[in-house]
Amino acid sequence: MKNKQIKGQAAIVLLIVLLNLFNKTWRHFPKYYKNIGYVSMVNIFYYYLCRRHLVWEFTPNGMNWRLLRIIHVFFITPLLVLAFLSGYPSTFRKQFWHVIKWVAASSITEYIIHKQKLLQYKHGWTIFWSALLYLKMFLYSKLIGKKPVTTFFLSICSLIFLIKKFKVPLNKKHRFSKTCELLTDCFYHSSLEDIF
Repeated sequence: MKNKQIKGQAAIVLLIVLLNLFNKTWRHFPKYYKNIGYVSMVNIFYYYLCRRHLVWEFTPNGMNWRLLRIIHVFFITPLLVLAFLSGYPSTFRKQFWHVIKWVAASSITEYIIHKQKLLQYKHGWTIFWSALLYLKMFLYSKLIGKKPVTTFFLSICSLIFLIKKFKVPLNKKHRFSKTCELLTDCFYHSSLEDIF
């Protein structure tokens, strides 16, 4: 079962890499590196802010969970955003359908990944919230290049909303967190958290 899940995770990465190779998106990297950097920083911030209350996370299945996060933050999401931005059309109608297509494709892919038990949802998170997150990610990744102040303001507003909605404990203290950090992290990044 673990081999099947590891192959599934590798297939996702390979699919995104092939999508970018086929569309030759690397040519657009100099134009969009700031946009991609913004999305990666938001991902890093999510993992930091919600480290004890993750609402979604990849299932490690024998892989190091830190390695999975690094792959997600520095490869999967940047390549996904690069592919999205590289094919961004010029007219509003085409832009609208481009965003819808990418949100739908990303959400359907994630739903399949979740059903294959490669991704866990916790604390009330569902595919509906993931679809909204994809919409926000794609729109903000485009907007950050043109209106950075507006994008940061919208990001803070949506962050506050999500913290309240999913009751993310910002001041959650753990007596033994520093002493037993590895054990604490293993607890919060496994199914043990759901049991207790």
